[in-house]
Amino acid sequence: MATSQVRFFSRIKLKCFELTLRILALFPLRALRVLGWLYGNLVYFLNGRSKRTTRINLELCYPERSPQELKALARKSLIETSRAALEIAPLWYWRPTALEQLFVEYQGEDLLREKLREGAVIAVCPHWGNWEYTTLALGARFPTTALFDSRRLGNFAARVQKARSRFGFNLVPVSGTGLRTLIQALKDGQVVLVLPDQVPTRGSHVLVEFMGVKAQTTALVHALARRVNVSIVLFTIQRVPKGFRIQVESAASDVKAKDVEVAAQALNDEVARVVQRDPAQYQWEYKRFRRVPDRDVYRKS
Repeated sequence: MATSQVRFFSRIKLKCFELTLRILALFPLRALRVLGWLYGNLVYFLNGRSKRTTRINLELCYPERSPQELKALARKSLIETSRAALEIAPLWYWRPTALEQLFVEYQGEDLLREKLREGAVIAVCPHWGNWEYTTLALGARFPTTALFDSRRLGNFAARVQKARSRFGFNLVPVSGTGLRTLIQALKDGQVVLVLPDQVPTRGSHVLVEFMGVKAQTTALVHALARRVNVSIVLFTIQRVPKGFRIQVESAASDVKAKDVEVAAQALNDEVARVVQRDPAQYQWEYKRFRRVPDRDVYRKS
């Protein structure tokens, strides 16, 4: 297919995607969550890759649970992930005043302001609940910088970046330049947002346990904390009836340990502690345990 045709069809897909989100944005949050329930059940019964990866991850992290319990949790998880996807529509297109009404509780905002008065803050936000709403919960209140990885987004990258920057987020590329920008943001006393539970494909990382299973874990938080005197907090956005509950809390002291493996293990333990609040709201369909030497838990037998 000619390059011009590829570009044409890419633009068509982008326009269809935007149109779908605009239509979904006409619905109230409650209706979107009902649609998410329907779509999540469809994904579960289609028995595709998302369900398979979810089941593998849950079996690894919850070996003590029965097959029936794991099936029920996998189904709930796919429903919650589907809801998270549909909840993007309001975030992109609703007015900020309407979106603010979705924050039924904001625990720890005063703590974050206090930490910022002392210096810079690294906000660690796991893929739990709906982390996309950090763009509003943080970006509209505090000067915030975060990495933006556009490699898998293709022609959607510019549109996604625009949406995530809507409320003031400063998004920087996953590169040496991006890392230097993060360091400068910390030196300027800002918030730097880090999503700690993705398998690193660039930069330094270490192999430590996540919920009892070896997982490649980013050393970015450790690297940033070594260079600048910062506070580290956990920033979570939980799905609750009528909206979201935001919680800010100080991270365990070992997350700032000098030894990178100790710090990375403490980081994973903090993420696991958040997950246990409501395991179904974690992104279990992500292949968290890939790239582990001599072991491929996702390989089909």
